[in-house]
Amino acid sequence: VYKQEQSQPEVSRDQIIKYLDTFGLTSELNDQETNQFIEIAEAYQLNPFKREIYAVPYGEGEYRRLSIITGYEVYIKRAERTGKLDGWHAWIEGSSEEDFKAIVEIYRKDWTHPFRHEVYWKEAAQRKKDGSLTHFWTKMPRFQLRKVCISQAFRLAFPDELGGIPYDASELPEEMTS
Repeated sequence: VYKQEQSQPEVSRDQIIKYLDTFGLTSELNDQETNQFIEIAEAYQLNPFKREIYAVPYGEGEYRRLSIITGYEVYIKRAERTGKLDGWHAWIEGSSEEDFKAIVEIYRKDWTHPFRHEVYWKEAAQRKKDGSLTHFWTKMPRFQLRKVCISQAFRLAFPDELGGIPYDASELPEEMTS
């Protein structure tokens, strides 16, 4: 878990409730969902006003669920704050969506070799129930693939600092994010 100064937390319960009220989520979320969102935002010091965390309810009745999503930039910022990050690079290889793969190399000051992670478009691309690509994967497939790879790579390279933080939206099925 990210270590925050103990004297005054940056993200308070009141700030999170203000965010939920400001964006009309108070009326959309039930008490359990509201509390779950607040607890996660507080525990990981994720500020919803900075777009570090989102609450996205979906489904109805017994199928009602809440997706709590982290912006992928959070992973990078948290890794930088450790003082152990010594650079990183992300790129896409392949000539078409079917053979795209994203690659991320992360250099840590306390490791002798870079950490390298690959994600294949065929495995990561999010699809609707009918098999077609979701909106963002249709519109920006390379960017979405890169985001998935960055998020996964940073979680793997910095597990103590990033373990347990909710996933980025590009890693979740569309019904969980829309």
